Amino acid sequence: MAAMLATSLFALIGTGAARAQMAVAADRQVTLLLKILTYDRQLEARAGKELVIGIVSVPRDLGAAKASEEVMDTLYGYREKTVKRLPLQFLGHIYSTPDKLESWIRSKKINVLYVTPGNDGHIDEIVGICQRLKITTTTGVPGYVQKGVSVGIGARQSKPQILINLASSRREGSEFDASLLRIATIIK
Repeated sequence: MAAMLATSLFALIGTGAARAQMAVAADRQVTLLLKILTYDRQLEARAGKELVIGIVSVPRDLGAAKASEEVMDTLYGYREKTVKRLPLQFLGHIYSTPDKLESWIRSKKINVLYVTPGNDGHIDEIVGICQRLKITTTTGVPGYVQKGVSVGIGARQSKPQILINLASSRREGSEFDASLLRIATIIK
């Protein structure tokens, strides 16, 4: 009984920590991120025949697992939809090493990578891989945009806020329309 109680408390603490990092609920993030992608003039050229979104989480981080599950559940609701006429597919990956992540991205033909909470220690590697491979990085953790993730959803006065790391997005091959950049908070 004590072990079960400790496990339950650990799960609640882990989930709460990830939710504190995510400024906006996963369902609103996904909706906004998919809309933001329609403003990328290079998306169709880089994606090819379908838009494949990868969700990268970390092992043993219950908050990251919960965030990943919420994002995947929301994306599941979009499985019959398209983004810029591209059919949508999504896959999950548990981060272990940069080489395994890069191999997975290449083998699964990932076009967009969603970075869950809990990846604090891996941001440099993730961003470096995605810039080399021209993969757009996205997140619901505002601090990750400061560290190099291209597109994020934050909050200002309880309203969602679009965050764009312009230098990173360009290195990843994105070219966002000026109409999006006018309403976004640009991180340089």
